[in-house]
Amino acid sequence: MNIGIICEFNPFHKGHKYLIDSVKNEGDAIICAMSGNFVQRGEPAVFDKYERARTAVENGADLVIEIPTVCSTLSAQGFARAGVRILEGTGICDSIAFGAECDDLELLKRTAAEIKEKDSLINEELKKGISYPSARQNVIDSPVLEEPNNLLAIEYLSCTILNPVVIKRIGKGHDSNDGEYSASEIRKTLDENETASLKHCEKAVLYKLRTMTAEDFTKIRDVSEGLENRILNAAKSAKSLDELYGMIKTKRYTHSRIRRIVLRAFLSITSDEPTQPQYLHILAFSDKGRELLPLIKKSATLPLITKYGDAQAQGGEILSLYKKEIQYTNIYNLCFKTPRACE
Repeated sequence: MNIGIICEFNPFHKGHKYLIDSVKNEGDAIICAMSGNFVQRGEPAVFDKYERARTAVENGADLVIEIPTVCSTLSAQGFARAGVRILEGTGICDSIAFGAECDDLELLKRTAAEIKEKDSLINEELKKGISYPSARQNVIDSPVLEEPNNLLAIEYLSCTILNPVVIKRIGKGHDSNDGEYSASEIRKTLDENETASLKHCEKAVLYKLRTMTAEDFTKIRDVSEGLENRILNAAKSAKSLDELYGMIKTKRYTHSRIRRIVLRAFLSITSDEPTQPQYLHILAFSDKGRELLPLIKKSATLPLITKYGDAQAQGGEILSLYKKEIQYTNIYNLCFKTPRACE
């Protein structure tokens, strides 16, 4: 059986290893759809995509496919749909596995269905000037919606035809002080001189924002209802990214949403960019994963890219998008204390 996992591994930790070990039996293959160099929280990944993919393979993954930057920097819904499209797009993935605080699959399915059913009521709540998570919680008063991995699980269930497998998340939980199972806590312990951060190119980000107009900001996804003016005014006076985020923050806009908007503005990713992956870019594979490549090439509904020449052979939009991903990598390489060379 080929089992898909949507992930960021930012960085890879014992909880990720536990998920892989829990679902992988002898003869199975683990196919990961993983964020590239920029992640869903609106930041650069602490380690580059190839290093994270290699670590995943060393710990039980068999094939790691990149979620493009234009997709990995979307909201939870967009991120989930992009990951699902990659797994389903291989043509050989049998199921999707994910960790969640709640391992009651039927409850997660019912909650996903209820969110769809009450979408109009959620939209009415949004008119009160609150964030989407708050609006959703007001309409569907469920503790399931209070945990981040449950929310991603619900998004996966809402958009996939793959057979779902849920594994209960272990450890103290997301954003806790768990140094073994919390990626956010582990990131705090890493050497800032060796990891990527927007703070290493903070002035470049602020420079880019100060060169943009209100109209430019309206072209960035998730900017609406006058938020462009708030960002513009903040960019004119903010002396740091933390100050910028704080000046833009309101009860309607979460910190994650603001960080994603700022990052996409810095990378010049507009709402014209596709919200779904258009190809399968292979980052790493095990011996078993190597055996899957010809099967994917035969069954995939998306072009398979293992090297630049494959993108060149596709030409057109595929080559254009692949070249943009190279540009994003070149910008990512500025996010280290000692900038790295291009490509």
